[in-house]
Amino acid sequence: MDYNGEKIEICNSSKFGIYKKILLSFIEQLDTAIQIHGRVLVLRSDFHMNFYTSDNKIFSNYIKNIKQYLKRHYDITNIGYQWVREQEKAKKQHYHLVLMLDGNKIRHPSKLNKIMKSKWLPRGHMHIPENCFYLIDKDNIEKQRPEAIYRASYMAKSRGKGVRPAQTKDFYCSRLKLKNCA
Repeated sequence: MDYNGEKIEICNSSKFGIYKKILLSFIEQLDTAIQIHGRVLVLRSDFHMNFYTSDNKIFSNYIKNIKQYLKRHYDITNIGYQWVREQEKAKKQHYHLVLMLDGNKIRHPSKLNKIMKSKWLPRGHMHIPENCFYLIDKDNIEKQRPEAIYRASYMAKSRGKGVRPAQTKDFYCSRLKLKNCA
């Protein structure tokens, strides 16, 4: 895929295709996070539900809770994230999440992963994939940014999307913005 003249390698798209809007919104938020923080921790995780819900209220509230935790314990105010809802043959939906955090304040996610897992527990289980994070800064941006985009591109796959009521979203993304210097 091409993005502003840049060749973007994407994961898992050959058979079912992707939702470009999901991938492009992730790339825009990642690039904004890099400009805001200089160093960004990109963290990926999966959330399985114990029960079906017709909306995303439980997951949205969970994200609000995690954002409050990050503000209180790490003093992070610009929190980038994207989540997608998927449901295929299972009777319950699951979610994929990518967080984009100030890498100067969190360099490794082990403590955060434990907190996130414990806060999710009553609702289901959280899976932490192997190699779940990337630390992107000016010294490794050429290598780590494309790897993080490739990893997050899995969330843009079309398979599993659309199995939901019409008013319920398949994905949501933060709205990080650069401040005007006027």
